[in-house]
Amino acid sequence: MPLMQNNTGGSRVSAGLSGSSRPPDFSKTWKRHLCVIWSAQFLSAIGFSFGLPFISYLMQEDMGITDKAELAYWVAAFSAACPLTMMFFSPVWGTLGDHYGRRKMLLRSYVGGAVAIGLISVAQTPLQLVALRIVQGAFCGTMSASQALISTQTPREHTGFALGALNSAMFSGTIAGAFAGGYVAEFAGYRPAFVVSALCMVLAFVLVFFFSHEYYTPPQKGASGVRGMLRALHPETAQLMLNLPILLIMGLVMFSRSFDTSYVPIFIQELHGGIDGASRITGALSGLCGLAGVVSGFLLGYLADHYPPGRLAVISALLTAAFMFSISFVWGLAALFLLRFAMIFMSSGIDPAMQIWLAKKTDESSRGQMFGWASAMRCLGLGLAPLAGAPIAARLGVRFIFAGGSLFFLLTAALVWLTMRHYREI
Repeated sequence: MPLMQNNTGGSRVSAGLSGSSRPPDFSKTWKRHLCVIWSAQFLSAIGFSFGLPFISYLMQEDMGITDKAELAYWVAAFSAACPLTMMFFSPVWGTLGDHYGRRKMLLRSYVGGAVAIGLISVAQTPLQLVALRIVQGAFCGTMSASQALISTQTPREHTGFALGALNSAMFSGTIAGAFAGGYVAEFAGYRPAFVVSALCMVLAFVLVFFFSHEYYTPPQKGASGVRGMLRALHPETAQLMLNLPILLIMGLVMFSRSFDTSYVPIFIQELHGGIDGASRITGALSGLCGLAGVVSGFLLGYLADHYPPGRLAVISALLTAAFMFSISFVWGLAALFLLRFAMIFMSSGIDPAMQIWLAKKTDESSRGQMFGWASAMRCLGLGLAPLAGAPIAARLGVRFIFAGGSLFFLLTAALVWLTMRHYREI
């Protein structure tokens, strides 16, 4: 049965019921489509990194939060608000994507990000900042939406490369956004940086709306509509149990990677000896780490298509633990830059392996839902990490954050190894 072109939204939808039509030949379209989504994710990463890394400086200079312990807890609340909210909404958006199209969910996430981040530029109190992050968590989530879209529009043999490329888009956008944002924050102020962030999200929306497509098969009759969507929010028990080890590792990986992220700007401020000029250094470090993610995303994503991804993930986690632990002994910016680059490079090798495993273990018709649950687990880890680190930073100091975080990467390596033994075919 032929495919029909939807002229209003760019989505190509099967004219028949699920399973009644032959899937299209993605071998001719996946590269161009990946370039479009990659570019949009690049822009969204610029948006997220242009102002958010400097939020602790905004709290200090514009909102008068100068006590170190109080600052640590407000930074933790701000960092945790978005991912913890996103944890509850990601499965909803993922299931909606399976029922109404993943491309629509990606467009929705860009709109949510633009509104929430743009309003941060006019926030006056830390409480308002936290509230806007909650709004962002409820309506954003660009990465899981793009992953679900790309995983269903790419030939199976190229899935690892495509998902690794998406990771590189986020890191490369971080390079441009954090580096440029540091200079904007330093010379124009922190608030204009958030205006630029919102504009980047708008540009990402325009790019996907006009230049992307989706070959999408609607659910069978009886599975569509509000009732069908609500029933589908809860995945099949067998499918959920099959993927549960992978989902747990995804959450732990994000927890480990985010354990120190919120406190790196504060650590830089301590090493630098003050807040003046710290935003430029923070932006430069974020940009360097983005470069590490770009190279790692392409290289390790490619290797994951040709070698056992679990082995790559174990090696990556062990080396990441070593580099992260070493940062706790750093007393100069040069050493911090070098070790942080190596840490981000190796930690970026874990995500593609988990995404490949999840795609292999999930039927295409429910990948949006399962990637939504994966996003929920990552958001849980991302939200709990700064909350767990706040008491350590407030009572013991920022250095102990890096030592503690390395232990979680060791745990990650152990769990990936056990999962490899459980899923012998992957």
